[in-house]
Amino acid sequence: MRTAPGAKRGISGGGPKAAPIDVLVVDDVDEIRQLLRLLLGADPRFRVVGEARDGLEGIEKAGSLHPDLIVLDLAMPRLDGLEALPRLHEVAPAARVVVLSGFDDRDMEGRARSLGAIGYLDKRLPSSELVEGLAAMAGALEVVEQAVAEARSRLAAEVQSAGSARRFVESTLEDWDCADELEVVKLLVSELVTNAVLHAGSDAEVVVQMTPSILHIEVMDGSTVMPVLRRADAADTSGRGLALVDNYASAWGARPLAHGKSVWFEVPRSMAADGRG
Repeated sequence: MRTAPGAKRGISGGGPKAAPIDVLVVDDVDEIRQLLRLLLGADPRFRVVGEARDGLEGIEKAGSLHPDLIVLDLAMPRLDGLEALPRLHEVAPAARVVVLSGFDDRDMEGRARSLGAIGYLDKRLPSSELVEGLAAMAGALEVVEQAVAEARSRLAAEVQSAGSARRFVESTLEDWDCADELEVVKLLVSELVTNAVLHAGSDAEVVVQMTPSILHIEVMDGSTVMPVLRRADAADTSGRGLALVDNYASAWGARPLAHGKSVWFEVPRSMAADGRG
């Protein structure tokens, strides 16, 4: 089960007041860094602890400051955001990375997520939407700490494991009265487990967590090679896994582990399934 670093951190509005989230801003434009410092500095949920002007400086600052959240530009001199992402995870593995970019490009967003970014925001958003977007994404992975149920299954490195994963998910979600989400989750889990078996060549572990509002699913394998989103052609019989996740999940990403990686996705829970609608 994922345990978010620093249990005191959070965006939740209930319970004891959470300590602010420490933010590192990495952007080569002085005005953007200044704007983010002003916007986030005026919000008690955040505390800007450092700034960097390119990917190399960002890696250095991340390694010394160990922020909770890194706001990362893509187009920068010396080392761009995509090149910096894997190294940021190495020096600050507990930090979450949100890309803030002027590229309005789904493929670019997919590449950033497949390298470990938990979110992707457009620089052209109004200031209020930008701050709330960062708040939502910074807290997105904290939500699993509120899990009211969890199930996990380890699967062998064989093609038949995709079917085993579907049966495991079906049994789990039916027990949790989440039938409305079943088909989407089965499809996406099957694709990710197939990727783990065929491309990572390792056993896979599937973890399903339920919170009051979402289903959070992770597929972990023993390969350190991070997945890359690509758009499969209509005639392709493979290569569709991440594209399907990107299309059907409300959020997804990948993160390195000590001995492999985890690819996760989330789908909202149906209000009908909770008896509220």
